[in-house]
Amino acid sequence: MRAEQPANAAPTKQPRVEVDPFEAAAATLTKTHSFGPFSEYIIIGAGPGGMQLGALMESAALDYRIVERGSGPGTFWERHPRHEQLISLNKRFTSRTGAEHAEFNWRHDWNSLLPPVGAVGSPRFSDFSKEMFPARKDYLQYLRAYHRFYDLKVQFEFDVTTIGRRSIDGHEGFVLRSSTKRLQATCNYLIVATALGRPHVPAVPGIELAEGYEHVDVAEEAYTDQRVLVLGLGNAAFETATRAQNTAGYVHMVGRSHGGLKQSYFTHYVGDLRSINNNILDTFFLKSLDTVDVEVDLEKLNCSLTKRSLEGKDEIVFSCDGAKNNPSYREGYDRVIRCLGWVFDDRMFEPEVKPLLNRDFGRLGGKYPALKDTYESANVPNLFFAGTLSHAHDYKKSAGGFVHGFRYTARALFRMMQLNHRGVRWEAQRQLSSSAIDVAKAVQARFQSSSGLYQMFGELCDVVLVSKGDTATYMEEAPLRFIMNSAFPPNLRLVLTMHMDYGNKGHNGKGDLSFATREVGRAHYSQFLHPIIRAYLPSAKRGGLPSLVSEFHILEDLLTTWDVPEMHLQPLVEWISRVYLGDLASQEELLAHRFDELRANLTEGERSSGAKKFDAYFGSFTFPPSHASATAASI
Repeated sequence: MRAEQPANAAPTKQPRVEVDPFEAAAATLTKTHSFGPFSEYIIIGAGPGGMQLGALMESAALDYRIVERGSGPGTFWERHPRHEQLISLNKRFTSRTGAEHAEFNWRHDWNSLLPPVGAVGSPRFSDFSKEMFPARKDYLQYLRAYHRFYDLKVQFEFDVTTIGRRSIDGHEGFVLRSSTKRLQATCNYLIVATALGRPHVPAVPGIELAEGYEHVDVAEEAYTDQRVLVLGLGNAAFETATRAQNTAGYVHMVGRSHGGLKQSYFTHYVGDLRSINNNILDTFFLKSLDTVDVEVDLEKLNCSLTKRSLEGKDEIVFSCDGAKNNPSYREGYDRVIRCLGWVFDDRMFEPEVKPLLNRDFGRLGGKYPALKDTYESANVPNLFFAGTLSHAHDYKKSAGGFVHGFRYTARALFRMMQLNHRGVRWEAQRQLSSSAIDVAKAVQARFQSSSGLYQMFGELCDVVLVSKGDTATYMEEAPLRFIMNSAFPPNLRLVLTMHMDYGNKGHNGKGDLSFATREVGRAHYSQFLHPIIRAYLPSAKRGGLPSLVSEFHILEDLLTTWDVPEMHLQPLVEWISRVYLGDLASQEELLAHRFDELRANLTEGERSSGAKKFDAYFGSFTFPPSHASATAASI
């Protein structure tokens, strides 16, 4: 019963009801979609990769749909990561505010999906969480808001069980069937964005005794005073070990990591072990019973798990061929947890459309589908991959397996589809003067702010097509492989590309925190992420494909703004001016002359490095014409 309020009492303050602004806005947009039997494009998976591509197709009014086996978007985040916390950064502040810094700030938002060109008010994840390492439940809410805001055409509860070939008006299309056999859909182009949906279970005797990460108990109390063995050395394994170690008697971790444990702050690869998950290294190195063994290849060492009963208590025994020399595993375990990663699940493809995996090329052990330069299947025409599955090109290097990377490769895929399927010019394209200063300023503006090049280093590049007249065409964020295998028209004078990458020692895992160089003339020794500009000449011998003739490095800058004129802009202008000297013939003569002139300035190591030489003043590498074609062909 509510107590009566005196007449002269102040009104009772009602609790404020928080309204999600994105839900409110999307409520007026969302409608029920009906689907016929055919869509030109079908995307499998309504996770971030599928929805990113879907939002771009929606903005272009394409005939598409997303099919999703769950009842809502982002179903992976309903259970994963199992221990709730994401390892993707939600850095909300960079000390740079205002519209002019918007693109720069995307570099540090690792969770939001991109808005299509012209979209206003697109949801940003920073409105859903204030934590640097946020909770998965917040990300699930964000994905649902993104889906509603763009009113994406998603056909839910469509569980694709088989994919076959279907000829549609002479086009090699696809037919998709559901588990109930009642749902069927056909399309001209199929994009698979299901991520790595199948746990990797090695052929180890007794592996069924291990609990899978996908079902592991997340309650700390479940591990009280237990002996726990974790199979695996990735982030999921360390995440699980960290949760268990608070109450477990001890935690042992085993796996095989060639060259030692790969930690992301040394390798620059965000998929390697993150420091937020590596607490167990403290208790290992500070002798508190927990251990980490990086030299156990479960299959090559013929490891096995067996159950035994000792003094009326069941336990699991772990043994390997090499264990006789390491008695650390002589005691049994109360539980063994399998955390060995995920692989692409290709079981839904019928034989005639089954994509090749990387193992068919001797790479990555079949973890990812094998891709062409356009993210198309290496062997199945009109089958494409987006999201995590597009990571094959930059696995163990760039960010293509994660939201802050594949949002850009999904956009590149969309642009290539528009170009190749409809003849629509590259979306991010503009004309400018071909003068060295104008081109240099355009390139500098991009490496000062671009998020796509920053996150997808070594994979995406900007391209400047310099005509023989006084104009140039600037294209943003094209896959480097796509550009290198594209024939250019004969009226081009020069092709410039700009991408970012670490130096030669940037992925060696040694964690050297010192600057490699602070001298402009030695910019090619930069180890931190920095811009690299390359010059190509169209080669008649290679059918119009570009041949590399010169490469220029911008001096590393920990502020990542590269805005000191005498260190970053002026050397670039001078280098472009030198590259502009004359047509192909005079360019070759210039390079031949400089090759001999620079030889005296080379160290013995640089002199023996083959065709690749460097300009000691400008910090650029030069390729003599006789080596140009061979060098470019290997890119």
